[in-house]
Amino acid sequence: MRSLRPAAVAGCLGALALLTGCGYRLAGGNRLLPEHIHTIAIPPFENSTSRSEIEQRITERLLDEFIRRGRYRTQADPAGADAVLEGVVSSFSTQPVQFTARGKATRFEVTIQAKVALTDLTTRTVLWSQDHFIFRGQYDVPEEGRRFFDTEVLALEQIARDFARTVVTSILEGF
Repeated sequence: MRSLRPAAVAGCLGALALLTGCGYRLAGGNRLLPEHIHTIAIPPFENSTSRSEIEQRITERLLDEFIRRGRYRTQADPAGADAVLEGVVSSFSTQPVQFTARGKATRFEVTIQAKVALTDLTTRTVLWSQDHFIFRGQYDVPEEGRRFFDTEVLALEQIARDFARTVVTSILEGF
């Protein structure tokens, strides 16, 4: 019986070392932003596409996503901010990817390409940038006969939310 006790203690110590030593963490931490950044300005993105409203929805969802993460304040005006996130939506396209037996599209893929940069306003250095940030998302067209435009407007909100979540995750977590 006594020989099992040191083995059990060694096993527990090993497990404890693994749990405390892995260093993996995402929640509440970030690797890319300096400690002095507390307020991030996100002025309206520019829209170089023919799709109206896409820049407004993306800008709104980016503001929401930083707030949802809880560590940063956001505002539209760069005055008084510690950093500014600016962007240009350069392309927006939809493609049908799934069809019924009669040839009606039931699922679309949206592709958004943007140029996005986060700049530290204190040091005037670019903290994160992507000149060709590409986001793809798919959405279903309901069968109950909604018009494509109505469905696209509803899907646009979800696509903007997912786009913003992906950008903020890339900035804060270095992915």
